[in-house]
Amino acid sequence: MTGTPGSDWRRGYGAGKGAGRRFRGQFGPVVGPWRNVRDDLQDALHGALVDAALGREPSGQDLTSLRARAVTHRHDDWSGVALATVALLAREYGDDAARAWLPVMLAERGRFQDATELPPTRPPQGPPPRAQVALVTALSELGRDDEAHALMAELLAASPEMRESFVTTRGEDPVSREFARLVSRAESLRPALPAFFHLPFSGGTSMIVSLKSVLPWGRIVQVQRRFGLLQIEGAQRLTETDVRDLLLVHLHHPFPLELPGRELTYFTVLRDPASQTASGFYKRMTTQGIVPTGDRDTSQTFEQHVDFCLSHGLTNLLARQIVALHPAVQGKYAAEFRGPGAYRAVTSEEDMFWVTATADIAPSDLARMAREVLDERFHLVGTMKHLAASHLAASASTGVPVAATVGHRGRSGQPSSGASTDPVRDRLRDASWVDQELYDEYTTRFEREYADLIAAVDGRDGAPTTTPPEHADEVRTG
Repeated sequence: MTGTPGSDWRRGYGAGKGAGRRFRGQFGPVVGPWRNVRDDLQDALHGALVDAALGREPSGQDLTSLRARAVTHRHDDWSGVALATVALLAREYGDDAARAWLPVMLAERGRFQDATELPPTRPPQGPPPRAQVALVTALSELGRDDEAHALMAELLAASPEMRESFVTTRGEDPVSREFARLVSRAESLRPALPAFFHLPFSGGTSMIVSLKSVLPWGRIVQVQRRFGLLQIEGAQRLTETDVRDLLLVHLHHPFPLELPGRELTYFTVLRDPASQTASGFYKRMTTQGIVPTGDRDTSQTFEQHVDFCLSHGLTNLLARQIVALHPAVQGKYAAEFRGPGAYRAVTSEEDMFWVTATADIAPSDLARMAREVLDERFHLVGTMKHLAASHLAASASTGVPVAATVGHRGRSGQPSSGASTDPVRDRLRDASWVDQELYDEYTTRFEREYADLIAAVDGRDGAPTTTPPEHADEVRTG
């Protein structure tokens, strides 16, 4: 059989993946571990449709249960089953709560015009104020700014908690004024599409959760870490029409993604390499689902993990992911990802292609290339030292006049040693000197360019400006 080394398994994998997509559920019910919550919701919807056709009236408890299931699983509802369920309940059964949820779910799906044509209602079991922010975004994107701000003012008045966790361009406090200035400045980015280059263990999860509180999931290209290549494969097949209406790309898997019709303009947050690595080590110990490193079953202490990283060349991890966007590295990606078998789930950090693609880049060249990418392709390089301000600046770059503030203050469950120096961290910083230089350099730049925003955020939160959150996370080296 002809082909490059490894092409046989790739062809087999690509064929298996295609068959799975095509035939899932075609030869019998989906059962066992292959079944998911949407399968259950789909079956419940089928039952409700058949009962309606037969004239059978469901109980109030049945309707409430069906609505609750649809609302719970409304995000990333690409099949439309959750939305269809709520639409059925609103139309066929006169469910007031479903009628109230329908415009919210249409807005979250990205169907802004349809969402705003439905009259708003406020029944007791309807969407909470926080969920209705999607309608604010819909109105804003349709150019109905006064209506958007009026609705947001109504939601803030109804929810004291939201007054503490949301910022708008028409607020009167210093943070809101700075946010309004940055939103106005973001007009210069158009028509480029904002893309969050989500570096691991650098506050990114907190940021994307907050971003998704405002930006509807149906207008976001979502690229996760473990299954990111599969999502990238799908994203590359989007049309210009699909891409035209997008508000954000969330790129958590390093890849030189290109979308038809719009250039991507990136933002990210950098972190001190020792704290970033420590955060990853401790989170992997305590949190299910995070992509592991190769020493998952052998390193019991942070010191052992650092030994593993240094002996396996796993240093300067942030810079090496950033240069995936460099022209000199993009060619390697183009050669690697030439068929469906190349797009697969990854089993470990080392399984990601950025590790291989950057393995032979000398640190001095890595530093130069990372700076070139950050300066030429990123409109914002934030810092973990000022995560809240970095997040608001990033949110403003989407152009949406509302932002949810970020809750993360830099702590990642890392134990404290209380020591003023840490030789393990020092070894890691020395070995990852490119990441350290980039973090220090771009933190200084962010503090210079966003001084007013930092001062406003710190004044609102009562947070000191001189103590980086990551330095509060001293690691026990065990």
